[in-house]
Amino acid sequence: MLIDYHLHSQFSCDSRTNMEQICQAALNAGLTEIAFTDHMDLTYPHQYENHYIHDLDHYFATIAQYQQRYSGQLRIRVGLEIGLERHRLKQYEKIINGYPFDFIIGSVHEINGVAVSQKAFFQGKSKLQVYQQYYSAILDCIRQFDHFDVIGHLDYCKRYNPAPYQTGDHLLCLDLVTQLLQELIARGKGLEVNTSGFRHSSAMCLPHFDILRHYRQLGGTIITTGSDSHRAEYVGYQMAETTAVLKQLGFQTISTFGLRHEYPAAL
Repeated sequence: MLIDYHLHSQFSCDSRTNMEQICQAALNAGLTEIAFTDHMDLTYPHQYENHYIHDLDHYFATIAQYQQRYSGQLRIRVGLEIGLERHRLKQYEKIINGYPFDFIIGSVHEINGVAVSQKAFFQGKSKLQVYQQYYSAILDCIRQFDHFDVIGHLDYCKRYNPAPYQTGDHLLCLDLVTQLLQELIARGKGLEVNTSGFRHSSAMCLPHFDILRHYRQLGGTIITTGSDSHRAEYVGYQMAETTAVLKQLGFQTISTFGLRHEYPAAL
């Protein structure tokens, strides 16, 4: 079973790909199920002035059209990728509770008003300090917020770190990563395997397969795969290869979601 649960359409300010293009690309890639997970970052400090969906009613109505159009060919879920920020958690809770979402990705894109994708986030910090700050921010949000299903691109900071990626970087702060994974498992939450990392300097998914192995050894089972595609050509990117590795790591199921309920499917 090949699924892509991280897709950005024209409803994300950093994508110009329409939903028709994404659905066609999904079929061409042999996918059976997808989730649109457009951005909802309420205070993203970047050149994108509006990094969130303004009209969720229109978002749901548009996806409903494609659910009907592709019925019997492709299962389409309504999702959202929220930018976890401590001071915005109550606002996210209200938004999520107000609509019948199938699936929510919780991601950290900025910390203390600085985007992780910007050089300023890394200035004056060692690699260890970068990972400590990033993982600590995720852990803090997990402990305060329950309205998400998986954590997105867990070691996302390695994608933008100007210091060259080196073998073993993903094992920095392993104690902190272990705390984070144990917290997810205890709260019934999961991890996203984000294949966009294969397109960047680390040439590895987010998080690294070693972290996924550790998650499995700790008892983690809830896992989704997502391309983080903002362009049609990346829909389903490296899904077959990633799914095969997940089997090798001992995962027996992949998680799908409907109305925020998990439905494991055999790999």
